Amino acid sequence: MSTDSVTKAYGRFAHLYDVIFGHPLDSGRRTAIERTHLQPGNRVLEVGVGTGLSLSHYPPEVKITGIDISPEMLEKARKRVSQEKLTHVEELRTMDAQAMDFEDHSFDAVFAMYIMAVVPDPYRVVQEMSRVCRPGGHLVIVNYFRTGSKKFRLNEWIAKPLGKMFHFHFKLDLQEFTHRAHLDVIESYRANIFSHTTVLHCRNNGAPNTDV
Repeated sequence: MSTDSVTKAYGRFAHLYDVIFGHPLDSGRRTAIERTHLQPGNRVLEVGVGTGLSLSHYPPEVKITGIDISPEMLEKARKRVSQEKLTHVEELRTMDAQAMDFEDHSFDAVFAMYIMAVVPDPYRVVQEMSRVCRPGGHLVIVNYFRTGSKKFRLNEWIAKPLGKMFHFHFKLDLQEFTHRAHLDVIESYRANIFSHTTVLHCRNNGAPNTDV
């Protein structure tokens, strides 16, 4: 899986994204934001913001920047911001989450919603999230992680055709991921239908990721 192939896939199917991944995954987005308890004036970055499905869930008192590698997805996000008058969204930029063009410690919180199974190198993304987040800030990751449960294996089988279409996989193991990414997890909980999604709320401790 390459960055170029992911960009092309999401550009090709941007018009279908909200229909497939909107309502079924919205509880995870909403819960992750609510339980982070963002404060007025916080600067927040969402990497892989896509079509902006989560933008209306952020408190209006915070300042949001969103990035995505797909210009087509971002165009839909910009239309959403305009139509819903989301004045707390400051900027939406085309950018690779694996190599962000932001200064160190630029944000109070960094969110990644459902992108770790899509990006070629999730550990590089976590490293970049940590770099641009202030020390002690929030790192929030929402994703599907592999499990040995028969119920979850059935979910993987059902979702396999979508995985091929949108270039996502089911390879990430939760324990291995948190260890290799050096995540300081404050809380971890399940979300969405059948509780198939994990939300990781982490404190940014600035630990270097030596595995990237």
